[in-house]
Amino acid sequence: MLKMKSLPLAISVALLGAAAQTSFAADTIGEALSKGEAHINLRLRYESVAEDVAAGGNKTGDALTLKTRVNFKTEAVNGFSGFIEFDDVSNFAGDSNDSVNGKTSEALIADPEGTEVNQAFVAYSNWNSVFKYGRQRLTFDNHRFVGHVGWRQNEQTYDAFTVANSSIENLNLGYAHIANVNRIFGEASAVGDTEMDSHLFNASYALPAGTIVAYAYLLETDDNFAGFKRMDTDTYGVRWQGKTGDLAYNLEYASQESAGENPADYSADYMLAEASYKLAPLTLGIGYEVLGADKDGFFITPLATLFKFQGWTDMFLNKGLGNISEGISDTYFTLGGAVMGVKWLVAYHDFESEQDNGAGDSDLGSEIGAMVAKSWGPYSAELRYASYSAGDSTGFNGGGLNLMDTEKVWFTFSAAF
Repeated sequence: MLKMKSLPLAISVALLGAAAQTSFAADTIGEALSKGEAHINLRLRYESVAEDVAAGGNKTGDALTLKTRVNFKTEAVNGFSGFIEFDDVSNFAGDSNDSVNGKTSEALIADPEGTEVNQAFVAYSNWNSVFKYGRQRLTFDNHRFVGHVGWRQNEQTYDAFTVANSSIENLNLGYAHIANVNRIFGEASAVGDTEMDSHLFNASYALPAGTIVAYAYLLETDDNFAGFKRMDTDTYGVRWQGKTGDLAYNLEYASQESAGENPADYSADYMLAEASYKLAPLTLGIGYEVLGADKDGFFITPLATLFKFQGWTDMFLNKGLGNISEGISDTYFTLGGAVMGVKWLVAYHDFESEQDNGAGDSDLGSEIGAMVAKSWGPYSAELRYASYSAGDSTGFNGGGLNLMDTEKVWFTFSAAF
C-alpha cells in the first residue's frame, strides 16, 4: 500500500486534482494508454555465501531467485503521464536466511519472496521541470547518500514528491520530500518500511572542467519503530567530479549532525578522494573513503546503495547504517578492461577503523573481488566473486556485525524486453 499521508496536503491535492481533470477527456486518455509502452525484465540470480563463525566451523547459504518486473508508462497528456511497475521475486532452490523466513542458522541472502508495487506515480512536465508524485525510484549522484539498492532483487523505492528543474543552463536542481522508504526486506518484514518526513536538496552545476554538486539531506523518521530514530540526521556536503584527458576524479566532503529524535548526539565527517586513469586497454583506479565518528556517534548513510561501497561482501552494513561506532576508512584499488566485449574488473579493499577499539586495534580486514560481464542484445550475464579476510578485526564484532572470513559468489542472467 502506498504510504503518502505525510506529503504536503496542498501538493497532494493539486497534483491529484489535475490528474483527475484529465480523466474526463476519455478520448485523450484512451490515446495516451494506447500509445503507452509496456516492458518486462527478468533477472535470474544464483548467490552462494560461506562465512566463518566465532564458535568454529562455518555458516553457508545459497539461493536461486528470479525477479520478474512488468511496467507500463502512458503517453503524456497535457504534460501529465503515469507509470506503474510490479516486481515479483521467486525462490526456486537453495537454503538461506532471506531476512523474513526465520532461517537464522543459515547465511543471509536478503532476497525475500513476494510480489509488490515497485513504482506507481503521476508525473507532470513543464517549465523545464519534472514533478513526480507517488512511489518512485530515487537516486542522487553516486548513490552514496540516496540510492535504490538495485543490486538486490527487491529494490528500494520511495513514496515521495520530487521535482527536477533545469531552467538555468548547466544547472540542475533536485528536491524530494520522502514520506516512506520501501526497503529491500519487503512488506512481510517488520523493518520493510520506514515512514519519514524527510527533505532532500541537490544542486549540480556543470563547468568545462567538471561538475560541482552541493546537497543537503535532512532526514527525519516518522515511525514508531525505535531503531529507525538513528536515521534522524542533517547532512550537508559538496562534491567535485571532473575529467582531464584520460584521468577522471571525484572529490567529496560532507558533515553530519544528529537531529530530531536521534538517540545519539554527535557530529561526524565524510571524505572521498578517488581517481581513475585509462591506460588502454586497461583502466586503473584508486580511492580513499572515510566515514568518521566521534565519541558519541558515527556518520551514517541509511538511504544509500551500500553494495556499491566498502566492498561486495557487505561486511559493514550494520543494520543499514553503513558504518561502525569507531568509523571506517577504506583504501581501494581497481583494475579493469574488456576483451572481445567481455568486461572484467578486479578490486582490492583495505579497511581500518578511524578510532581504535577498546583493545587498541584498528585493523578491519581486507577484501578482494573479481567480476566478468557480457551484454548482447536484450541479454546480459555476470559472474562475480568476493572474499573478505577478517585479519585482526574480531575485536570489533558487535552491534550486529559479523566480521569473519567470508566468501560470496554471484551468477546473474538478465533479459529486458
